[in-house]
Amino acid sequence: MKLFKSIDEKFKELGFEKVSDEGETENKLGVCYRKNVFTNIGNHYIHRLDILHKASGNHLIQSYQEGVNSDGFNNMVGLDYKTTKLAMKKYRQLKRKYKW
Repeated sequence: MKLFKSIDEKFKELGFEKVSDEGETENKLGVCYRKNVFTNIGNHYIHRLDILHKASGNHLIQSYQEGVNSDGFNNMVGLDYKTTKLAMKKYRQLKRKYKW
């Protein structure tokens, strides 16, 4: 029995899976998570959460619907408190690990 769960395991409990870009799931540029969401009216979309490094120091946490809408944009997806808190913990972990 594990005493503490990693941040990635907590994201997995919320339904998020790490996305692997070019074989790596996490690198010095950041990390991406995906979650399949089924709405109560029968629609389905993919929620994507990206934690990204910027050279300017203004790093990003982006939450959006994967794929474009009829206007040619990605829809923004709001985050609940638990997901926001985990994203901030992951951001701090990446900041320490890769010296952002």
